Amino acid sequence: MNNPAVTVIVAVFNAQDFIADCLTSVLNQTFQDFEVIVADDCSTDSSRAVVQKFSPEFGGRLSLLTLSKNSGRPGVPRNFALEAARGKYVCFLDSDDLLSETALEDFFNVAESFNADVVHAEKYVDFTVAGGQLQAEVMSMQTGEFVTAPTLETFDIGRRVTDFTRKRYMWQAWGKLFRRQFLVDNKITFPAAKTFEDFVFMFECLVTAKNYVRVPFVSYNYRAHEDSISRRDEGLVKFFDNVTTIVKSLDDFMSGNKFFVDNPKYRFALIDFFMRERLDNFAQETFINQGYDPGEVYDFFCTHVFSRRPQDNVALTSYLFVAANIFKLDSTRQPFASDTREVSN
Repeated sequence: MNNPAVTVIVAVFNAQDFIADCLTSVLNQTFQDFEVIVADDCSTDSSRAVVQKFSPEFGGRLSLLTLSKNSGRPGVPRNFALEAARGKYVCFLDSDDLLSETALEDFFNVAESFNADVVHAEKYVDFTVAGGQLQAEVMSMQTGEFVTAPTLETFDIGRRVTDFTRKRYMWQAWGKLFRRQFLVDNKITFPAAKTFEDFVFMFECLVTAKNYVRVPFVSYNYRAHEDSISRRDEGLVKFFDNVTTIVKSLDDFMSGNKFFVDNPKYRFALIDFFMRERLDNFAQETFINQGYDPGEVYDFFCTHVFSRRPQDNVALTSYLFVAANIFKLDSTRQPFASDTREVSN
């Protein structure tokens, strides 16, 4: 088989109730020049058996890979599958979700027309099945106006970063198409984080891509259910371990990027945006509503956060010092994240 136009990557862990629907949505695509790589994170249910039953229907276009041990992190099996991918383009499909019937065709046509590194769908369908009834709604996680036709994004990296901190981009890796060579050339992979690994991946894509295209069509069907990884409760220590991993990954990337070295205010703005997104509700529900006093919060951070992985906490420590102290000393100064000035790349 010649290299396919698109590789669809599906990371799987204990998805026996959903993976058949997921693979059927790929099988029914109007665009058939694809391969599917299912990367199993050592499922303990019958997920692999379900996938294997589909193999004949795909006619050699379905590969099942299994990690040597469970990672518990969705980015790890995705990276594993990326190494085996042969498609000109890559898309990521969660094992409990579905592609719309024309998704690959629509994405591929736009990517070819614009010589795109990334094609980004602004909307998706959020659906649940309850009591045999389908409830579906077209939604978006971004703010601002939506495009009405495929639209090439600005080449101004400062504007892209500012728009990212204003939620003008959905940072989920699904609902998008990526040129595989672009990912390989720029060494863009998912960090080994429990959650928000997409945040790092998409941010690196956004500031590295030359041709980044928004599209109005709805390509992705997101299934909302209580067992998804993003909805599972995280313990306090694990939560902050994950925050530290993400902040370090973001800072490491920006430390090696000339734009951020020359324009450090955007480096702070990005970390500030992530921390606000991650900590706002969590801090309210975990510390404030449960009656922690400042001394108890301080003791928690000393004992369970900053003493655990001090070599990884440099960026987080710097951010918290600046955010908590420097801004308080100068109330006339506007937060960097709200700065609307642009800096040319």
